Amino acid sequence: MNRLIVVLIICLISSANVGCLDDIFNEDEDGYNSIETGLTKQCINYDSKERCWLLLVPGNLTMTDSIPLVIDMHGIGGNMYLQHNLTRFANISEEYGVYIAYPQGYDNEWNMADDICCGDDDDFGFILEMIEVIKQQNLIDESRIYSTGWSNGCGMTQRLAIQASEIFAAAACSSMYLLDDPSPNYSPIPFMEIHGLVDELVHYPSVSLVGFYYGIYDVEAALVGAIQNFENWADLNGCQGLFPEIIAVEDDYDIRAYSDCESGAEVRLMTQFYASHNPYLNDYPASSGVGRGKGNPTGIQTTEILWEFLSQHSKETMEQEPLFQT
Repeated sequence: MNRLIVVLIICLISSANVGCLDDIFNEDEDGYNSIETGLTKQCINYDSKERCWLLLVPGNLTMTDSIPLVIDMHGIGGNMYLQHNLTRFANISEEYGVYIAYPQGYDNEWNMADDICCGDDDDFGFILEMIEVIKQQNLIDESRIYSTGWSNGCGMTQRLAIQASEIFAAAACSSMYLLDDPSPNYSPIPFMEIHGLVDELVHYPSVSLVGFYYGIYDVEAALVGAIQNFENWADLNGCQGLFPEIIAVEDDYDIRAYSDCESGAEVRLMTQFYASHNPYLNDYPASSGVGRGKGNPTGIQTTEILWEFLSQHSKETMEQEPLFQT
């Protein structure tokens, strides 16, 4: 697969912090320990820095339940509170019984590719350590750990997918392309990207002008867009077929897919015809600047579509044979 050098810096201004709840354990009338629903802020010392995340615990969860975990990552300049409010994975958590973790990027950004973007912190190692801590404290279904994110968080999602494929059952995110190379031991995992056709920051056909604006000069970037990223993922997962299938067509979006892939690791691209950089249903603070503000104008349930894709996949149902051997 050709290395993608697609870089742009997205400016977000954080809103006021939101309070969070502590975990509260109660004993119900049947004698089971249950966890009161809510957000908890948890922190660890990693790489000599305090690194934190929010953990959303679904309601009516007993201590005997082993359930999925979704990692949801914010964009540059954003934070874990804003991401919680934007994507509203809380609805998924309550309806389907899922832990949601919202990690906080150091300096509000993610190092989604070393020496390319953004920052030089070991965010990759931090996310993996965060998962270990969550697993130690909660009953996590380790065959159903998923990664998602928006913009810079989507770039980080893709880095995690290709460099820690042994951990994640699937990845699905919005508004960014793959920047890094896979681990030599990469095993194909399912991947989906959602992109607005009129994205004003991470352009659908090409991000070269935005990359140049932010001081990233690379001729290859001029050739990369949503379609190329989709095709690169198909190559990465050993997908067969000259052309993708069109599996859904609506007035405001379509979804194309490669389904015949190694280990059942399908690849999908959803194109929202009228959405810009924010493809979610919820608005983002208008004061945050370009690329923020109103969500998709036709009311597409983006978060539900992301979850529908992720939830179809489990490590238990996939063959784990590395495509690349050292």
